[in-house]
Amino acid sequence: MSLFSRLSSPRCVLLLSLLLAPLTGWAQDRAQALLQFEGVQARYQNAYGPGAVSRGARELLEPPDLAIADKALQSLDVAAGRAFDVNASVAAIRQDVAAAGQGAAAPGPQVLEAVARLAKLRADYAAMDEGAKVAFFHQQHARPADAARIELLSRMTVAEAREIDFSSQLLMSAVVKQLARGNVAQFSSLPDRTLDTALDSLWSRGVTSPRPRNLMTVAREFEKLVTQALLLALPDADVAALLAWRNEPQAAAEREALLGSYRAEVKGSGAVAIRTLVRTWGRP
Repeated sequence: MSLFSRLSSPRCVLLLSLLLAPLTGWAQDRAQALLQFEGVQARYQNAYGPGAVSRGARELLEPPDLAIADKALQSLDVAAGRAFDVNASVAAIRQDVAAAGQGAAAPGPQVLEAVARLAKLRADYAAMDEGAKVAFFHQQHARPADAARIELLSRMTVAEAREIDFSSQLLMSAVVKQLARGNVAQFSSLPDRTLDTALDSLWSRGVTSPRPRNLMTVAREFEKLVTQALLLALPDADVAALLAWRNEPQAAAEREALLGSYRAEVKGSGAVAIRTLVRTWGRP
């Protein structure tokens, strides 16, 4: 029997699958821990769950457009509800991160416990009213962040992910503004492929106008300050364990995979939402 035949036999295939299964499981464990550490599920839900896209677009509209944008925002809400699937997008991001971390060891118990404590802190903060959030923020920032916490924050994706979310908000608000002003023809006359290319070009160009650029800078910095407050509330041992984990050889590739996949999911679903919005605008 040839080597190929032996390797292709059902018994050998089963053995290989059993040997590779732990590696796949470890990669999934790492990916799941990283998404929990970064708060990806909550972030995506808050930015792209039911009603979130239109709320985000509304926040960036200035008063003259806000006064006439109700119908366009309602239509965006419907289109975004059809385009964005939080569970599917988070699963796709997790899969891409797992592929980047393939072959790495699963996080140890100390890392998983630290991740769980950070996730609880983040959820508790999100559930606070504004007064409690301000009090927590000032309490934690009463002492300066140490070098370990500063380095750990630099390993996280929170600022870049917030920039992606802001860019999506800005694009959605721009489309809503044009629809509200009666300028739908500049979108609806374009073939789908041309429209998608135009949207991709806008993403590639980034935010260039001064006011939106300043708003995005503020949003990025505030995201970092809130995350730093959460890290300041963690025990030193947790911070040390998390920093060692995020300095492992696969960590940089996992970080890039997370950001790339997050951006791709937001861009792809956003393009579907905008295409649906302009194609259905004005229909009874």
